[in-house]
Amino acid sequence: MSDTDANRVYVHIGSPKTGTTYLQEILWNNREALRDAGVNYPGDRPDAHFHAAMDLQHTQFQADWFDDNVPNAWERLVKQAAAGPSTVVISHELFCTATPEQVERAMADLSFAEIHLVCTVRDLRRQLPAVWQEDVKNRHTISFGEFVAGVRGTVAEPDMLSELFWHRQDVPEILARWGRDIPAERVHVVTVPPAGSAPDLVWHRFAELIGIRPEDYDTRVRQRNRSLGVAETELVRRLNERLNGRIDWPTHDQHVKRRVAEEIFGGRSPRSPLEVPEQHLEWLDEQSERIVSALAERGYHVVGDLGELRPPATGGAAVDPDRPDPGELTEVALEALAELIRSDVAPPPRQQQPPEAPPVPGVRESLVRACDRHAASRAALEAYRRVKPLLQRLSASRGKG
Repeated sequence: MSDTDANRVYVHIGSPKTGTTYLQEILWNNREALRDAGVNYPGDRPDAHFHAAMDLQHTQFQADWFDDNVPNAWERLVKQAAAGPSTVVISHELFCTATPEQVERAMADLSFAEIHLVCTVRDLRRQLPAVWQEDVKNRHTISFGEFVAGVRGTVAEPDMLSELFWHRQDVPEILARWGRDIPAERVHVVTVPPAGSAPDLVWHRFAELIGIRPEDYDTRVRQRNRSLGVAETELVRRLNERLNGRIDWPTHDQHVKRRVAEEIFGGRSPRSPLEVPEQHLEWLDEQSERIVSALAERGYHVVGDLGELRPPATGGAAVDPDRPDPGELTEVALEALAELIRSDVAPPPRQQQPPEAPPVPGVRESLVRACDRHAASRAALEAYRRVKPLLQRLSASRGKG
């Protein structure tokens, strides 16, 4: 690293769904090597920056769940940042929603170094469905049509999630709020490469920005945050409807978001990609041009190419996100059921006392009920029920072995 990189803090403030989780996992996994290179990625656990973002904004991620790690997390992170090597990286995409007063506090707390802002940005044609899908994974039940109508402002009372979209994706507004007192040359826009680019290109761009050689670091991550397809997203949305109010956020996060959505569905390519329907493309192109023009006019430092934020000239979605093929939805549901059953019968069975009261329907039962809504699904479930005794005998035989 050069002398010009001394005493800097790079604050990566967003936006969500732009490869931020991928970058953060690389930074965490390589924190010792980074420290040897003079870069401090503070925190005593991988989600320390997330907790700091929540604490700075005096909020919690879920209204019905209080995370004990949040209080004082921002102060802890700042102390660790100030105590380490001279170049610091702080990164979480939810910093983007901080108010002017919260930004002012952050600037004051980080004044021990020269502050640089970093924002990773991706084209809106990919962002719109990706953000809605993430909302569904986080147990919301809004349809894609309702979500887009709110984002476009074509309904009188838009959903809260629709209103939140621009708070997290209007990059010129986010950077204006965070960069009010920072020179344009210290505001860095890192564009996310188009689909089909080298998977580690966004890391290369980010690494070169903070002054390190990207090839010197291990870029292997547990699992890239792969997008779900139309049927997969709809199944998770229907699960949310079934489970609404019956399980708390930590349970949903573990069993629905992590297990079903990310491990089972996220581990392979979707059957029908989740894309924006034709009727929204012209509006998206207009919004994209507004963002590109604003960023170019302000003279921010661009790593990549602002042209990558203009959506490619392709057609709309082949499948309406709100109208998945019933047969495909059935296959997706059965795939999830089969994987859940396989994971249950793999270890030897354990003796359990029968519950005193009927249990609350869980993920598996909700999947069954979701399947039961279609004739094709019901036929497939009947086939499963016929082979269920065989699965039970297989489980029992493994337990004896």
